[in-house]
Amino acid sequence: MATTHADALRSQRGIWIDVGTRDEWFLDLGALAFRDALTEVGVADDIVHFELFEGGHHAVEYRMPPALAWLAHRIADRP
Repeated sequence: MATTHADALRSQRGIWIDVGTRDEWFLDLGALAFRDALTEVGVADDIVHFELFEGGHHAVEYRMPPALAWLAHRIADRP
């Protein structure tokens, strides 16, 4: 779907992608593919935060504060 929505993806001020290396539903594979698709459609590297972290799909609430802080900064940083 990244190809279909390439213009919208390129227009974003920030895209946060993080996933555990032991995700029970193998979403790490999907996240890697999505990151690659973003690159292929020309989304700038500084727009995308991509991180693989040690862990699975559950009990990841601790991941929310850094994600929200980064996204809030990206949204507020408007020329």
